Amino acid sequence: IGIGGIRETEVVLDISSQVARLLQAKGVKVNLTRSSEIDLDLPPRVAMANKIRATAFVSIHANASRNVRRDVNGIETFYFSGAKGYRLASYIQKELLRASPGSPDRGVRKGRFFVIRRTVMPAVLVEAGFLTGRFDGPLLATERHRRNLSLAIARGILKYLKELN
Repeated sequence: IGIGGIRETEVVLDISSQVARLLQAKGVKVNLTRSSEIDLDLPPRVAMANKIRATAFVSIHANASRNVRRDVNGIETFYFSGAKGYRLASYIQKELLRASPGSPDRGVRKGRFFVIRRTVMPAVLVEAGFLTGRFDGPLLATERHRRNLSLAIARGILKYLKELN
């Protein structure tokens, strides 16, 4: 829960749904691991992606500082391994920073999150900003900013997919 009571699930469900619609409009087949406020454990998410042999896996989140430090802000994108995972993360990170001028660039980083470690396809985990951050929190609460982030993530994914063809 962030500034003004905004919840991560509200932010990420909105962004994820918009990304799905944007990609579908471009002819990309999209499977969401959840489309409503349900608690879905991590192993079923990974199993679903692996079963359908997805081309890429993108997990969208909003960060929070543990000590509610309002000075901690920024966008970061994690990948587990491989050149393809790194490229997917890099495309998305670059587009997100373009869509959110002033957001600190926390970089493209290696991570060991379950969903990117256990998927067999290139996978990334996006942290679209800090709900608890003085800069990010109020932005994430706005529909306009979430729309801009959605467009950015979709652009990054499309650039990655274009590279595969």
